[in-house]
Amino acid sequence: MGGSEREGAESWLRRVGWKRSEVAKQIAEENDPEETGFVADIGGGHGREALWLDGKHFQSILIDPNRYSLEYAKERVKNKKLSVHLINAVLPYLPMRSGIIGVVDLYWTLHQIRDEDKLNSLKEIHRILRSKGSLYSTSFGHWVDHTMPSSIFPIAEKQTFLKLHVSADFRPYRKIEERSDRTMPFEKYWYGKFQKEH
Repeated sequence: MGGSEREGAESWLRRVGWKRSEVAKQIAEENDPEETGFVADIGGGHGREALWLDGKHFQSILIDPNRYSLEYAKERVKNKKLSVHLINAVLPYLPMRSGIIGVVDLYWTLHQIRDEDKLNSLKEIHRILRSKGSLYSTSFGHWVDHTMPSSIFPIAEKQTFLKLHVSADFRPYRKIEERSDRTMPFEKYWYGKFQKEH
């Protein structure tokens, strides 16, 4: 188990490095750090999003189940003198109080959660978000001419992606988009911004 966990952490770090995603960029553009409060990067691996957002003056929390990824984050936080909070946890349970998070960054995390746990995971995110808080959510839909590993649990249909979030009591903030990964364009994923209304 530890070996595969370490390999997963190293593989993801090699693939994306420390450069933020386009979703993190949107979070920074659409939210005021002074008004947002905490931004939780859930399933954020080694913290490329959380650390980048901290550099943009957001109060960042990195939540990930992989302890090796969190070690990479911890070392970089120390070296860069950042103030990112690190939490070792896995959905559908987060050891946090209700209603304390302003924005959740759920980048490429939902498809790593088994189908039977997806709705409860989104409900848990709804619990920790404050009223009018935002969820930026992405999930693999399909890969073109490639087979996904068995460890990925994609959401094949756009309507299913939308319905899952609505069932967790989120309101869609904008239309669901299908996007492609820039480095591996065969990887197609859904992107949506949602809001907790109350």
